[in-house]
Amino acid sequence: MKDFSIFAIDFPVEGAVLKGELIVPSDQRGSVIFAPSGGLADRDGNDEDVGFAPLLQVAEGLADHGIVSLRFDGRGITSPQTTLEDFLALIQQATRLPEIGETPCLIGHNVGCTLALVAANRLVEQVGKLVLIAPPISPLNELLAYRAQAGELLSISPPETQMQALAVLQTDYAQRKAFLPGGFSIPCPALVVQGTMDWIFPPAESQRLVAQLAGKGTRLLLDGLDHWLVSTTTWRNAQENLSPDFIVSPIAISQIAEWVIPK
Repeated sequence: MKDFSIFAIDFPVEGAVLKGELIVPSDQRGSVIFAPSGGLADRDGNDEDVGFAPLLQVAEGLADHGIVSLRFDGRGITSPQTTLEDFLALIQQATRLPEIGETPCLIGHNVGCTLALVAANRLVEQVGKLVLIAPPISPLNELLAYRAQAGELLSISPPETQMQALAVLQTDYAQRKAFLPGGFSIPCPALVVQGTMDWIFPPAESQRLVAQLAGKGTRLLLDGLDHWLVSTTTWRNAQENLSPDFIVSPIAISQIAEWVIPK
């Protein structure tokens, strides 16, 4: 039996009301706010209702470790600036909730990592830590090229050789000259998480980001996990990628929880 309660909660922002879900364990040991993934993705991490819900799985897993979490639905397709402003307004309201407290951890996945990084810089006094899962850092054309190469290579590789084939491609990517934006400056510690079987963004991305975080970044590279922190030994195409049967690694969630909980 899950020892937590779930509450629906609304956050009024400029021109809209954001619908959120607050998960509160009976034994509260920390708190997190999930950054929106952007686009049509909902608060559970789905682009459509397929039942996989990776972010919900992470939130409920964190609750099992005593961590309060807040996830929310964005407006849908809107400008990056509006998405950021909504997120900043939500954080400012959420940190007045006793369950969240004054300095929660922000969690971002994929492009949500960028929002979490910017928010930590804008709201220095209201963000205690960051967890950045599978972050993008290189220019979009570099990342799209990697994804296309990985898909083409793995689609013609026998399942038993796919892990090795992907590792070779990732090594090649890591050895290329990095075309990175200016150094990131953040006021709080960050845990940068990625799986070795990530064929969406290469694991070199998390390595490059940690190198730019001026000593405040810690990298957690998890063997055999994909872009969604699901354990796998084989590649999946786009149609297979969001099965409702996939399970986010409990080990990954446990390691994230251990880092989030105040020492």
